[in-house]
Amino acid sequence: MTARAVDPPRSGRGTVLLVANNFPPVRGGSASVYASLARCAGGRVAVLAPQVNYADGLPIIGWREHDRRAPYPVIRIPLLRTTFGPRSRGGVRRLLFLAWDAALRLRVAALLLRLIALGGVRVVCIGELLASGWIIHLLRRVPGVRTVVYVHGEEITTRTATDPGNRQGRQALQNSDAIVVVSRFTLAAVEALLGECAAARIRLIENGVDNERFRPSPKPQALLDLYGLQRHFVFVSVCRLVEKKGIDHAIRAFAQVVRFHPDSRYLVVGTGPYLDALRALAEAEGVADRVVFAGQVAEDELVEHYQAGDVFIMPNRRMPDGDTEGFGLVFLEANGCGIPVIAGQDGGSTDAVQHGVNGLVVDGHSVAEVAAAMRRLREDPVLYETLRQGALAAAQRAGWGEKARAFLQVCDG
Repeated sequence: MTARAVDPPRSGRGTVLLVANNFPPVRGGSASVYASLARCAGGRVAVLAPQVNYADGLPIIGWREHDRRAPYPVIRIPLLRTTFGPRSRGGVRRLLFLAWDAALRLRVAALLLRLIALGGVRVVCIGELLASGWIIHLLRRVPGVRTVVYVHGEEITTRTATDPGNRQGRQALQNSDAIVVVSRFTLAAVEALLGECAAARIRLIENGVDNERFRPSPKPQALLDLYGLQRHFVFVSVCRLVEKKGIDHAIRAFAQVVRFHPDSRYLVVGTGPYLDALRALAEAEGVADRVVFAGQVAEDELVEHYQAGDVFIMPNRRMPDGDTEGFGLVFLEANGCGIPVIAGQDGGSTDAVQHGVNGLVVDGHSVAEVAAAMRRLREDPVLYETLRQGALAAAQRAGWGEKARAFLQVCDG
């Protein structure tokens, strides 16, 4: 889609352009958040997204089909950002990288200015602070354009060798007109970075859930047959398989649970760099025959994989470099399917999960605490039903319609 194809909204308030490197059909919490905002914004939001995955340089599979179905305009260019790695290298490779990065930024800048001039864009929302913060500096010089930054948490809490003091992120946030944060944890992190003087520009909009899609249903028999889960109590995880999600401790805890409940099973949905280590851990713990690694599942099969479970578990924890969970949208998605959850207490997950209301909150560093929570939900039917009802109520309160309205209020100033 070109700049001329973005029609100004009927409200007359101007188009909000959401710049999102992580956007469907790419999977992930932030991608889901941005797609939901665009879908529920009443035609006010257009999205600028890439055609190519910056991490591996390969085309994003299915982006054309996704964009044709989307009820909002999506503008695609090959890349919105480069990788971070080559910046630490010297010599010719570093010069080549800097030239590539400069050329890419010029292309993005030219497109942004064309969209502002021809497409009715009056607000630009940055969905990836560290890689796209330079856009904030550019648009400060363009009259009549408001800038908003959407912050999830880990992008400012994780320490990096290239910018240990988070100077780049701080400058971009300081120069923006408004900042959206997704949890109280993220709010506190932004205030610590910027100081109390920035409080007036920060708006807390917790993540939501699509209740039309994530809803209760009987367990899908086809999946139970496929994975051999018939007549079993199923713990389920849906996430990218990285260490901070805590799936390793969930496997260790599950190994303790099956000593008392050998009919329990654990369904792990997703992929990532930690997959091989998790497979080896399940083998070492003696539960490889009871842990099912489903891998990456098709988008239209995702809800059924939640519905195949009895308890959702992701005992997330903060890593030594500060990386942690900013919110945990998967908890609300599981709740929407009527499933109680077990969450770690680090990061922003406690904004999604209230202990004893829609799930249990544990110390994700403690295998013993994770195992105890799993056993409680396995053994106490009264507690299970209380949390199941609380899960459904929490999901209903978190519909995306109200979240999108709050987002547009921020954009309109």
